[in-house]
Amino acid sequence: MDAVLKIQSSEFTDELIEKIKALIRGKENSEITISISDQASNGTLREETREEYFERLEKGIKNLEKGDVITFSGDSFELFSKHLTEKE
Repeated sequence: MDAVLKIQSSEFTDELIEKIKALIRGKENSEITISISDQASNGTLREETREEYFERLEKGIKNLEKGDVITFSGDSFELFSKHLTEKE
């Protein structure tokens, strides 16, 4: 299963985390990736051009090759999400 959730930081709530946990409950080898962007977009679900897509893909590959990735457990995810909401 693949899913992309694009949300505003104000929508990142404990309720959302619980829904995500329920979605992956019982599934082995589940992976969640969170990307935080300070850049304004032309809409949460805007379509990107072919060039933008490949630029983003290339950047992701380079980051992965450099080891510039963050992984954490479900418990760490909850602590991180609480940390984010405290900053608001």
